[in-house]
Amino acid sequence: MTRWTELTPERQIDLRAAYEVEMARQGTTCSLDEKVVRFANWLAPQGIAFGMEDLPGRR
Repeated sequence: MTRWTELTPERQIDLRAAYEVEMARQGTTCSLDEKVVRFANWLAPQGIAFGMEDLPGRR
């Protein structure tokens, strides 16, 4: 798996935009933990690993 931080900024932007469209179809949550899990689960089939440590300012 490729780590999120290893992706180019452009690739990260593209993936976030695609994810935003997907999440607009689903329910929302205020839980940061749940948001990270959902994003990680969405990225995993694409070969990309994401976790709390990948959030800005969390290194």
